[in-house]
Amino acid sequence: MLNPYTLLNQQILAAMLKQPMYFVRQQYRRGNFLSENKNTTSLLLTHYAHHEIDKERAERHMRLLIKDPCRFLYDSTNEEHRIKLLTAATQPNGYKIYINLLPKKWKANEALKRKIGNYMLYRLSWWKFSPADKLKVTLKERYGELYIALLWKGQQTEVHLDEIENFIPCAMT
Repeated sequence: MLNPYTLLNQQILAAMLKQPMYFVRQQYRRGNFLSENKNTTSLLLTHYAHHEIDKERAERHMRLLIKDPCRFLYDSTNEEHRIKLLTAATQPNGYKIYINLLPKKWKANEALKRKIGNYMLYRLSWWKFSPADKLKVTLKERYGELYIALLWKGQQTEVHLDEIENFIPCAMT
């Protein structure tokens, strides 16, 4: 299971807090797969700029997490929230806390490329795609969720990463 996000640390948080921000906290099951300790809780912080449009996006993100018991909206201009964020950046015992920063140059590994090829052959068959064709694959994040954007011969789609990772082609009958 792919986990491209960065572990939060004090240097990253200090750089981000140079301007006011909102952070949405949620459970992050992808982070659990990387932890050797099964008693560790993985959390993801998604950052938003501190202005009206992004405040609405952060609030929408919170509404999407209605069933997540770990959801929380931090406002870095609130001193109590700021202290909690600084604590999170120390990676306290029992937690792995990630920030939604993707690497600048992300590339799909060979296993994921094979899964994408199979997914396209079976689920996007009308594209007439061949694994020998040149395909542009990018990783995108939206409200704490990861998507794979596929661009091929002027056709474009986005697919939830879980859907591709868990895709099992069925035998044709």
